[in-house]
Amino acid sequence: MDAITILKNESNNHRVMQIDLDLLGQNDEQLEDVYDIIAIELRRNEETIPWDKAKQQLLDEGKL
Repeated sequence: MDAITILKNESNNHRVMQIDLDLLGQNDEQLEDVYDIIAIELRRNEETIPWDKAKQQLLDEGKL
């Protein structure tokens, strides 16, 4: 993706992601993909919920 640049530190670890929104904005699907990846990374260490429990919760709340 030309719209995204990953910057690394001295140890070659990813540290910063630069996003050119003008270039990325030309393709809504790519923008959604980047958003999804960021959301996943932010939640990587969160506790998981079994699908059956999550499904029941959604049913109880009338969302499914």
